[in-house]
Amino acid sequence: MSGRAGSGGFMITCYALAARSLVAVMQTRSYPIQYVLRRELSDYDDRTQSVTRSLVYETLRRYGTLERVVEDVARSRLPPLERALVMIAANAILYEGEHPAPVTDCAARAAKRLGVNHRRVHGVVADLEDYEGPEPEDEVDRLCLEYHHPRWFVERFEPLLGRDELKRLMEAHNRPPDYYTFRVNTAAADVDEVIGEFEEHGFEVERGRYVEYCVRVRKGRPLRLEELECWRKGWIVPQDEAAALVTEVLDPQPGERIADLCAAPGGKTTHIAQLTEGDVEILAVDVSRTRLRRLRRFAERMGFEDCIEILRADVRRLGRNPRFVGKFDRVLLDPPCTSLGTLRTDPDVKWKIGPREVRELAAKQRQLIRAAARLVKPGGVLVYSTCTLTPEENELVASEALKTERLRAEDVRSEFDFLSPPLEVNGVSPSLEAGRMWPHVHDTSGFFVARFRKLR
Repeated sequence: MSGRAGSGGFMITCYALAARSLVAVMQTRSYPIQYVLRRELSDYDDRTQSVTRSLVYETLRRYGTLERVVEDVARSRLPPLERALVMIAANAILYEGEHPAPVTDCAARAAKRLGVNHRRVHGVVADLEDYEGPEPEDEVDRLCLEYHHPRWFVERFEPLLGRDELKRLMEAHNRPPDYYTFRVNTAAADVDEVIGEFEEHGFEVERGRYVEYCVRVRKGRPLRLEELECWRKGWIVPQDEAAALVTEVLDPQPGERIADLCAAPGGKTTHIAQLTEGDVEILAVDVSRTRLRRLRRFAERMGFEDCIEILRADVRRLGRNPRFVGKFDRVLLDPPCTSLGTLRTDPDVKWKIGPREVRELAAKQRQLIRAAARLVKPGGVLVYSTCTLTPEENELVASEALKTERLRAEDVRSEFDFLSPPLEVNGVSPSLEAGRMWPHVHDTSGFFVARFRKLR
C-alpha cells in the first residue's frame, strides 16, 4: 500500500478520520471496534471508509510498538489526536515502507484539519526519517517488538506453547482473514443456492472447512450485505466457523428444552433453532437489555422468534431459582471473556487486556459455570465455550466445575478430530476432555469448547 499518503486531499481526510477513530476505539471498552468504526465513518463513501479502516487496523496491530516509537521520538507527551496521527504516520513510514516526505505533509495537514497543533505533528513525524525503531530491552522484549504483542502475553504463552509455536500464533494474529465467513440458515436455504448468489455478485466462495454449511467469501471487493437476497431473507449469518462449531458440539435435538446463557446478540441461539428447525424451546438469557433487543430482531429476521423466549437476568441468580434448576436438556454457556481468540479481527483487544482482566473474568466464569451446571437435568448436557486463549478462562474453569459439580467430561475430540487438545497446565483435571481451535492451526478465531454430562 506504499505511496498512499501522496494522493492529496483524499488521504488527508482519511488520516484525520483514522486518528479520530483510533482515539475512539482505544477509549472505549463497551463496544467492539466494528461498532465504533461504523459510528465514526457512516457519513462517508465506500472508498473513504475502506482506506480509513485499513489505516486504523494497521495501526492497531502494532499499537504497543508504535507507543514506544512515539515515546522515543516526541519531546513531550502528545495530546490524544496528535499522538494518534503520529502513530499512523510512524506505521506508514517504519512498517509499511512509505516515503517520509508525503506522509509527514499528510499528517500535518490532517492535524490542521482536526484543529490540533500541526507544527508539532509535522516536527515529530519528520524526525522519523532517520529513526530505526525501538531498541529491545531483552529477548522477551525483542519478541514483543518483532511480533507486536504485549509483554504479558509473550510471558504467559511462551512456556505453554514454546517459542516457535508462539511466533506462529502471533504472526497469525497480525494477518487479518482474507475472507468473510457466514453460516447458512439451512432451515430456510440451500448452501449451494447461497454460494450461487455470492458468485453472481462476483465473489469467490468456498464451503467451510469444519462446518459444512458455513461458507467462506473471499475479500477483495466491497461487500454490501443489504444488496444480497440471502441476507434480506435471513439465510446467512456472519459467524466464524469456530463459533459455529460450538453449537455442533452442543448437538441440540428436536423437542428439547435448551438454555443459551449469556446469549446475546444471538448467533448461537439462532443456530440452535436452525439445527432443530424451530422444534425446540430455547430460553435465551443475558443481562444486557440492549443486546437482548438485538437478539430479538436477529431471531425475527431469521424466522425463529416463536421458539425463543428471551429473559433478562443474571445467570448466577438463575442457578438458585427453583423455576430453572434441573429443567433443561441442554445448556450452552459462552460467558464474557477476554476475547483473545479474536485478535485477527479485533486487534485493539490485545492492548486493552492484561492479567488483571484475565483474573477478574476467570472468577466470574467460575461462578457462571456453577450456576449453569445446576440448570441441567440429570443426564443432560452442558457445553462451556469461550473465544479466548488463556487456560485460566478455559481449562482451569472447566476443571474446577468437574470438581465442584456433578459433571462428567465427554470426549469432543473423538467426534471432531480436527480439534487441538487442551493445554496442560497445573490444576487441569486429568479427566478433562476438551478441544481448542487456534488461528495459526485452523485459520479461524481461537476457541475453547468442553462438553459435560450431568450425572444422575
